[in-house]
Amino acid sequence: MKARWLAGGLRAGWRMLTWKRLFHGLRVAGSYVWARYRLGWSPPPYPLFLGVEPTTACNLRCPHCISGLRAFSRPTGTLDPALLEKVLAELHPYLWGVLFYFQGEPTLHPHLGRLIRTATQYKLLTSLSTNAHLLTEEKCTEMLLAGLTHVRISIDGMTQESYARYRVGGSLAVVQEGVRRLLALRKAYRSPFPLVELQLIAFRHNYGEVAAFRAWAREIGADAAHVKTAQLLEPTPEAFQAWIPPQASRYEKAPNGDLRLKGRIPNRCWRLWRAAEITWDGQLLPCCFDKNAEYAFGSLQENNFQSLWHSPKAERFRKGVFRHRQSVDICRNCSEGIQTWL
Repeated sequence: MKARWLAGGLRAGWRMLTWKRLFHGLRVAGSYVWARYRLGWSPPPYPLFLGVEPTTACNLRCPHCISGLRAFSRPTGTLDPALLEKVLAELHPYLWGVLFYFQGEPTLHPHLGRLIRTATQYKLLTSLSTNAHLLTEEKCTEMLLAGLTHVRISIDGMTQESYARYRVGGSLAVVQEGVRRLLALRKAYRSPFPLVELQLIAFRHNYGEVAAFRAWAREIGADAAHVKTAQLLEPTPEAFQAWIPPQASRYEKAPNGDLRLKGRIPNRCWRLWRAAEITWDGQLLPCCFDKNAEYAFGSLQENNFQSLWHSPKAERFRKGVFRHRQSVDICRNCSEGIQTWL
């Protein structure tokens, strides 16, 4: 699996790369190093990756997800493809890829193929994260023909009881059938893409199934199988006791008994340089941890990307993170700089 994953990633990266994008990547990395070591402050003109929220809707009720809980404090809805077309017309010479996931289940978008093709026409990397309940033959074909580069599929348990403990309302059999269907259609189309990555989020109830998960991924011919530590929507000792396996945790107990992320949280954030997030209605966010758009830089319905990316509000946010990251509430449960993969 590792060889296929690496070879596919290199092939996709080579297809995307241009001299302008390579130069921009070096500029992004260099300006981040400059800021990290307090040598100067000059955020790049654009990020390398753009996270896009196709929809806030979801077919499952996962208990540590605001989509699953229907707990949004911001408007909900579905992305207008014309908005993405407008944004990518500005960003595409510099951008490396578009990630079609934030909150919600992307395959519920009625024009998902059009969204992917909008990025594919600029030879950008494209990625999708899905719970895989809607991977019908029609949907899989739509994604294949649109040129999707990568898909991450969540399989959080290897028995129905274990799977549905977190993926409330879900069916493991439907998911496994969808994964097999996607792989079979990819083979039928003689396409190396999308690269199919399976992901298991490690909880107390499924941690003993990691070996079975990896074995099944090898058996069906997935390109990668990764295990990730779980994020709690509200990190409390009670939630930790109910959900988190101590041997696979990103959290630890603080001296006062509260729960906190393991390790020292540095006053910097590479994520703020390399990526940005767009909600379905065009709010530009600093990152994917701003789930309710509390720190939105402004609306892309009314402004171009660069004016918001370098707005006074954006600069205040970045400098606040580099000055004292722990004082920013969404940063206190952020995985940037934390070991999350097992």
